[in-house]
Amino acid sequence: VEIIWTSHPLWPVPSSRLSQRKLNISVLDSSFNPPTVAHCALANTRRPRHADSSDDYDGKLLLLSVRNADKQLKPGDATYTQRIEMMIQLAEDLRDTGSHGNGSNDNIAVAIIDEPTFVGKSRLLQIFLKRRLRSISSSLTPEVDLTFILGFDTLERLFALKYYDASEDKMFKALRGFFSQSDGDGSCVACARRNASSYPHTSIPSPNSASETNSLSQTISNFLASSALASSSISIIDIGEDVWSVSSSDIREGVGKEKWREMVPEHVRRYIIEHNLYK
Repeated sequence: VEIIWTSHPLWPVPSSRLSQRKLNISVLDSSFNPPTVAHCALANTRRPRHADSSDDYDGKLLLLSVRNADKQLKPGDATYTQRIEMMIQLAEDLRDTGSHGNGSNDNIAVAIIDEPTFVGKSRLLQIFLKRRLRSISSSLTPEVDLTFILGFDTLERLFALKYYDASEDKMFKALRGFFSQSDGDGSCVACARRNASSYPHTSIPSPNSASETNSLSQTISNFLASSALASSSISIIDIGEDVWSVSSSDIREGVGKEKWREMVPEHVRRYIIEHNLYK
């Protein structure tokens, strides 16, 4: 894990105080090719309602993996350096809008990680953040709860057997290490609805007409039950009908057409134009 940019030197500790309690950090892990208004909406989500009395995260992390389990750099893609620079533009936009109702946006960082799986990312981030907290102050409690904010397609990949040698036993064992509070990292997942009407307001995806969604819902239910984990380990969140369908691929394919400009934050739009990306 390498931190590239932080909103202040003490990140992930809120700049207003040196907390003695466990910190709650949101992690938005994506390819950011490029960052979109959907990324912005995901980063701005509040903690799920079932969490403790605080309705916001203590800090936020925008994370880019330089080793992706599914995606490789293709001709015309932004380089990793360009993506990092756009992530910083996004982080600065988030920080600058923090005064309009989202306090944790002034405690945000951009980082890269050399790990393709979410299970591995959770483990590496826990190790890294505990060390960082100890280096900031020996009086800090080096405990962190991570919430990974995902799109629905990414949740499907998290529970896809192909990433666990096609073995449900191996998948469940690995995911217990990710979710379990007692003998794992204690991480959680907050997943954005594919659209506003896809699922009822439940903690995990409920079955609908799509067979793959039925299968995913059943897999998640079986996993949570067999692992004695609360359904709140996986929450469904809304990001708004106006942004849920925006994807980075739409922007890469749409540069040159006027509509793409509405799909990215202002500073990212300027960066794409200035660096002549996705032509």
